[in-house]
Amino acid sequence: MNNKKYNNKYGIIEKQKSKASWFVLLFLVIFVMSFFYINYVQDLVYHNVYTNITEISEQTATQLNLSISDQKYFVKIMVDSIKRNHFKTIDEIYERYSGDLGNFHFTRLVILDKEGNGITSDGIEVHNYSDIEEFFNQDESIVYLSENKPSTVSDNQVNIYSRKFNFYGEEKVLLATVNTEDYQEILLRRLFGKGGTYLINNEGSVLIDSFGIIQENNVNLFDYMRENYKSKNEKNIQEINKMESDINENKVGTFDMGHKGVAYFIHYEKLDINDWYIVTVLSDDTIAKELIRVVIISTVLCLAVNLIIAFVSVYINISNQRRNHRVFKIAFIDSITSLGNERYFKEKASAFIEDETKNKYIVAFDIDKFKALNNMYGYDFCNKILDKLGETIVEILPKESIVCRISADVFSAIFSYDKNIESLLEQILKQASNIKIDDVQLHLNLSIGVYKLNKKDKDINKALDKAYMARAKIKGLYDKNYYIFDKLLENRLMEEQEIESCMDEALEKGEFKIVYQPKTLAKNEKVIGAEALVRWHKNGQIIPPYKFIPLFERNKFIIKLDLYIFEQVCKDISIWKEKYNFVPTISINFSKLHLENENFIDEYVKITDKYNIDRSQIDLEITESATVDENIDILKMLKEIKKKGFIISLDDFGTGYSSLSMLQNMPIDIIKIDKAFVDNANLASDKNIINYIMILAKRLGVETIVEGVETREQVDFVKKLSCDIIQGYYYSKPISKEEFEEYFNRNK
Repeated sequence: MNNKKYNNKYGIIEKQKSKASWFVLLFLVIFVMSFFYINYVQDLVYHNVYTNITEISEQTATQLNLSISDQKYFVKIMVDSIKRNHFKTIDEIYERYSGDLGNFHFTRLVILDKEGNGITSDGIEVHNYSDIEEFFNQDESIVYLSENKPSTVSDNQVNIYSRKFNFYGEEKVLLATVNTEDYQEILLRRLFGKGGTYLINNEGSVLIDSFGIIQENNVNLFDYMRENYKSKNEKNIQEINKMESDINENKVGTFDMGHKGVAYFIHYEKLDINDWYIVTVLSDDTIAKELIRVVIISTVLCLAVNLIIAFVSVYINISNQRRNHRVFKIAFIDSITSLGNERYFKEKASAFIEDETKNKYIVAFDIDKFKALNNMYGYDFCNKILDKLGETIVEILPKESIVCRISADVFSAIFSYDKNIESLLEQILKQASNIKIDDVQLHLNLSIGVYKLNKKDKDINKALDKAYMARAKIKGLYDKNYYIFDKLLENRLMEEQEIESCMDEALEKGEFKIVYQPKTLAKNEKVIGAEALVRWHKNGQIIPPYKFIPLFERNKFIIKLDLYIFEQVCKDISIWKEKYNFVPTISINFSKLHLENENFIDEYVKITDKYNIDRSQIDLEITESATVDENIDILKMLKEIKKKGFIISLDDFGTGYSSLSMLQNMPIDIIKIDKAFVDNANLASDKNIINYIMILAKRLGVETIVEGVETREQVDFVKKLSCDIIQGYYYSKPISKEEFEEYFNRNK
């Protein structure tokens, strides 16, 4: 029995045992199993080919769907903006959006009347456009995408997006053209020169042929394939007929057929637009070449058993070892630094704390303002920073230390150290403050949390949490970069444990109360709604949110609390509607943890339906920091929320690191400008950051709320900036439901 070792630059070793006993058994059964083995491999070949072609086709469909979805959304945004009377002339529309066409691969815009007359965004006049009725016959609530058409201003084939609208009493249609070649590039999936994809409608007409063979218009793919893939046993014709039937019934499928000694694999996948399909055709030597070689080797094996048994046995054994090594790397090794990952750390550290070694420490590191570095230098450069920092930590810490990258810019280490721990930490800080990457000299500020283990520590998760708590203590301090877990943090930990022990009971008893801070319309200072906030009333005292909200974020109890608050607010809205016949717009905060569940919004929808609430009266607030979480597809989630009819606000705007390009694409209705911008503004000047935020908001077509307004001077200042809504203590502090009812009735 042999040992095989794989190790990386940090000596993380994976041992694998190679067993040879099954070689003899394989030798004895190989003659009997050869026939079955060849057939099994043949089935495996076809199974893998089916899987591969399905994945290729699905990926192509996904890419095409995304491209079309983005283009449709851009057309929708343009028409929605026109409908809100943002423009007085068509030239203004072209001036606003012409610069954005290239981002969405549009060649030009044209706005036509019912007679088909108009002018393009690049100044070409169009008269009596022949297909104008096709676009005016569409529902004005949708963005319509046409099939291929010859361009009226060039020799290209184009696809046209359109949507109707009313422009100062006259019916118009906006057309945005895309060169069909752009979609052909997406469909182009040539592998070894023998594969490609067709785009067809559900009747079989070929819209695009990435093979470049079908050039004529209105060619029916089913007829074309029946003509070109004839077979004596009619199997090909039957499969093509079934594909035609499936496509007529909106089904997808995969099949194979032979032609002139070559096996072809075909998959048809439905798109999300116009009942279009993509049909991918690949030959066997395009995507199954290596597996077919295995079949040939298996056939030769029957003729040269002794030689092939040895070869195959060794080959399988090595392949398994390599596969296991890849699995080990994925499961335990961080791909950026080659250090262990969180799973590796907890497994090794759990064994380390059982050791009798004295003076054991667990340390957590992170880089201050690392997101800002990402924005400044890019992810590839910052990955080099993480790799270099990992090397630095390993070099300085004792030789037997376990050092791992836990997540993002967070590192953890566990080790034994008999000398002054503070001197060791100072050495790490000193070397980290002088790192050179690609001839760029960097000064990194680290936050370090330290916990000294004792004999009672048996749970690595709890020990690591204490190091994290010490690290969190550093944030906001400017005179210190490390903190060693002490009695103060021990007391805080006990306080948090006490909170955790009673949080479920508090929710059941209704100890979490809702208060409402009114929101005032700037133009007439009438109240139009409020923000719902939570207060914890326990034993006659109020526990401030800063003591429990961060904890609930960490232990994910915030998900339960958010749903509870949401239901209480919906219940209040239902009462106000019945009692006073008014429904103010209420904004409600929700944690970004909800966004990790793609179906979370369904729970919110159920609650609004339960209380018969108009979801357009509910404003869901998301913090700006959530928009840059790498683990969340924020655009997809926000579009789903918007699809359900909710208002979306971006809270604490200007305090995070979201990019303007991302902000432009997000379906945000309201930007909430943080209190800090008002507090730091020079009220006598128009050169404040808040001024430019207002301009940006107007350009994006979103409303603005300024928070934390406390004086009349601040009110006048933000009104002068054309702010839409004001919120702050000048008008009202957060008040109870009953007080808000009275306040709303008095100021509506």
